[in-house]
Amino acid sequence: MEKSETRKRGPRTDGDAREAIVHAARSLFMDLGVDRVSARRIASEADVDPSLVRYYFGSTEALLEEALRIPEELRLPFRDLPGLPVPARGRAFLEACLDVWEHPMGVTIMRWVAFAAERDSEAYRRLLQLTTEGVRMALPDSTALDEVSVRSGLISTLSAGLGITRYIWRLEPVASMPREQLVASHAPLVQAFLADPLPFRPAPGPSD
Repeated sequence: MEKSETRKRGPRTDGDAREAIVHAARSLFMDLGVDRVSARRIASEADVDPSLVRYYFGSTEALLEEALRIPEELRLPFRDLPGLPVPARGRAFLEACLDVWEHPMGVTIMRWVAFAAERDSEAYRRLLQLTTEGVRMALPDSTALDEVSVRSGLISTLSAGLGITRYIWRLEPVASMPREQLVASHAPLVQAFLADPLPFRPAPGPSD
């Protein structure tokens, strides 16, 4: 008896399954939002057995972090900040932030911040740490040690508040303000926090 030449294709379990899961998760997270995507839906989109999502990543949160890594090309402007003249860094930092926020993956990551703040405080802390490191690349080398964390915190607060107001809450008139107006209004504030004298003396740290 001849074997049937047509067989129903089952879920993939080969070496490409992990990458298929990542691509499917990235697409679904960006299209639907992180809180509307289940592991089973990701597996269906990737055409893999649902058990492989947990096998490869352990949890949806771990998969989320893997799928939404910021593309290298969006990181480069932040890494270039130390090579710019100090007076140009405030504007360059804000432009780099806007490039991230206006990227589909960047908006999804921002939504994840709100999601992770409630569901996974460790993931939230990791994102804050990445933001702080990006800000510190913009600080002048001459920044006093007792001012580094203060200036970083002020800039992080300003930039995060702007991003959430414009791209998550979509509050007007900021949501529809032309990008150049946004940069013109906020870059001087970032620059002031980077290099101008602080209007107060930083409190002593634990080791002071």
